[in-house]
Amino acid sequence: MVRMSLADFEARYRVDPDPWGYSTSDYESEKYAATLAACGDGPFSDALELGASIGVFTKLLAPRCEHLTTIDGAPTAVAGARGRLVGVPHLDVILGEIPDAIPIRRFDLVVASEILYYLTACDVARTLARLESSMIPGGRLVAAHWRPPGPERPLDADEVHAILGELPWLQSMTSGGTDDYRLDVLERV
Repeated sequence: MVRMSLADFEARYRVDPDPWGYSTSDYESEKYAATLAACGDGPFSDALELGASIGVFTKLLAPRCEHLTTIDGAPTAVAGARGRLVGVPHLDVILGEIPDAIPIRRFDLVVASEILYYLTACDVARTLARLESSMIPGGRLVAAHWRPPGPERPLDADEVHAILGELPWLQSMTSGGTDDYRLDVLERV
């Protein structure tokens, strides 16, 4: 396994501004619709999207949020998101590394879509510890991850979602997805 570094992500975005086809893929469109439904109608007072990439899902989520913060570690992806999201006044797009870039706030929604399995087990634990102190009781964590394993990801979807399911401060609300991805909704107790 060769874990993708932030430099590896940045290199992909420099070669192709949409390297995973977020704006064109039928898979992504279907997953975005399911993820948005899992989030709920809102309005969410303060939401966080981890690994927002070029902001395709962010643009769909923003109308349901009074304030939305996104984080990504690739400068080219963040520039693409900022361009796509011009005119969304209640949005902060942060260039930074997860979990250190997670702002100290009180989130009622956190979306982690196809991001946590790129982190080491140690960084997943640090991220979840940060979220534990940042989410309000009753806040929703929506996690979606592509099921097939990849050599660039230290964890696979089932491993990430098993970790989430074992946390005493999160209660599983729904678990599902498709053959292609896991989609779980958990609530902060």
